[in-house]
Amino acid sequence: MAEPKQKLDWMNIRKAVGLFRRIWPFFKPQWKQGLLVVIGIGLDAAGGAARLLVIKPFAEYAIEQDKSNSVSPGVQEVLDNFLPYTLLLVCAALSMALGTLMKQYFTGYVQSHTVINLQRALLDKVLQQPMTFFNAQRKGALLTRMTANTGGAGQLLKLMFDGVLSSPISMIAILAVMLYTSPLLTLIIFVILPLVMLPVVMFAAKIRKATKTKYKRLEASGNFFHQVLDGIRVVKSYRLEGAQREEFERVSEEVFRRDRKVARYKGLSRFGIEITYNSIFAVALLLVGFMLTSAWFQEAGGLGMFLQFFAGLILLYDPARKMGHALNDVQESTATLDAVFDLYDRKPEIVDQSGAREAPTEFNELRFEHVEFAYTAERPVLRDIDFTVKRGQMVAFVGQSGMGKSTLMDLIPRFYDPQAGAISVDGVDLREIKVESWLRNIAIVSQDTFLFNTTIRQNIMAGKPDATEEEVIQAARAAHIWEEIQATPQGLDTPLGDRGVNLSGGQRQRVAIARAFLRRAPILLLDEATSSLDTNSEREVQKALDELIEGCTVFAVAHRLSTIRNADQILVLAHGKVIERGTHDELMALAGAYATAVKLQQGAEEAETEAA
Repeated sequence: MAEPKQKLDWMNIRKAVGLFRRIWPFFKPQWKQGLLVVIGIGLDAAGGAARLLVIKPFAEYAIEQDKSNSVSPGVQEVLDNFLPYTLLLVCAALSMALGTLMKQYFTGYVQSHTVINLQRALLDKVLQQPMTFFNAQRKGALLTRMTANTGGAGQLLKLMFDGVLSSPISMIAILAVMLYTSPLLTLIIFVILPLVMLPVVMFAAKIRKATKTKYKRLEASGNFFHQVLDGIRVVKSYRLEGAQREEFERVSEEVFRRDRKVARYKGLSRFGIEITYNSIFAVALLLVGFMLTSAWFQEAGGLGMFLQFFAGLILLYDPARKMGHALNDVQESTATLDAVFDLYDRKPEIVDQSGAREAPTEFNELRFEHVEFAYTAERPVLRDIDFTVKRGQMVAFVGQSGMGKSTLMDLIPRFYDPQAGAISVDGVDLREIKVESWLRNIAIVSQDTFLFNTTIRQNIMAGKPDATEEEVIQAARAAHIWEEIQATPQGLDTPLGDRGVNLSGGQRQRVAIARAFLRRAPILLLDEATSSLDTNSEREVQKALDELIEGCTVFAVAHRLSTIRNADQILVLAHGKVIERGTHDELMALAGAYATAVKLQQGAEEAETEAA
């Protein structure tokens, strides 16, 4: 079934037009500049074609002078015969210069703004996707689609202006002059000129298919670089530089092979265009040679007509060739944009239902009712999770790694929705509540502390964008980071670098805690919130957390079990199920998995103390 479709879309022009329609909303704000591009194209084409009009009168005057054998013409005679055409050439040059300036400048303007508009819209779409989407996607591939591939929109616009639009307009202007010069010869050209497009038709589908494969390999290449940069500490620590070079050689070789294939098809197509057009030109020249002695030739205008017509044919060559090349290049642009719009068209799995209500700022209880969740059908992560948390209580999740603690935490802000069961607030399913309003009720401090590549102030204010200076300082004090901020050269305006690289791990964690302080949300999620701190820092931050959780409903995952001793509920997870629940004292009395873990940890801490 695929083959007939390829034949139907022999140059994928319909595909390009369809993609241009998709690009239109991002191009539309610059439509006035786009119109100026078209005007520039028209001026350039008109000026180029107008130059032909001087050839015939110049040639005829020269022939007459040669036949008359008269004395050299006077100044007035030269001016009378040549000044109008000289002025015409000057006007043509000005028209071409102005047209070229307008075309180049405004094409760049439209390209740049369209790509930026598309990237903004694409980012907005990506940010709407749930966490399941990001877990399934490779970051490098996403980056390639959002940066390199979106450039295909600008490339398509440039091709549409420079090749698909500019070349035909130039050809029409030249053909108009040729038609005025010799209607019969021009009609012959009209018949045979489409043959130039045959090589384009032959290779269009091949170029498109090879380009799509090439960009898939480029996504793999982008993902490789992202992985290396993210894991540079591991690469350096284990001396994996050689292995990474070998891996990139394999990845890049695939890119090179596909790129070479695209280049081969484009080269063959362009080779065909050159051969076809020049063959047509040679045959046409031969035919005119036979016409030179005919009576029709003299009646049609003679040598002056012949020279003007063939000058037009020569000028016609460049836009005809460019149009053929542009139609080939369109195949590359459409292939790159396919990946962009596949991403743009993806519907987020977690969206507000029709009639969704605002989240309550005050509530009595949050309930998990027989909740089940799995990232893949073969590997269930949570099974039959059922518990209730009253407002102001603290519930802690305990268990070994991979038992579902962090997944359980991610269900609360609706990073994911359960596949079975429900999470409800005062009896209302979270799926019936607006996502944005629900997230305003939640502050998160996680084990994987992320800071933006901005200042300390901006990172803290992420918790409350309209916070005052005093509120930011109070939050920093509460997180026990203010004195260290004051010690930096620029204080709150100190740049943090990529992922907060200019701070220590403990400092990054405390800036994140200050961000949570500033938010003052009624629900607080602490996922290994003190994991990056040494014992002394943890003790200080724990005091701050005790103040922070005052009046909050708290969900906590902690490596050190001593930090959750005062939790109202402790749920012990194993293989996605709750195997024990109760307070610290109740679980210690039960003498089960929790009590064993506490004793083992206490023994390890005592051994460390003795060793120190």
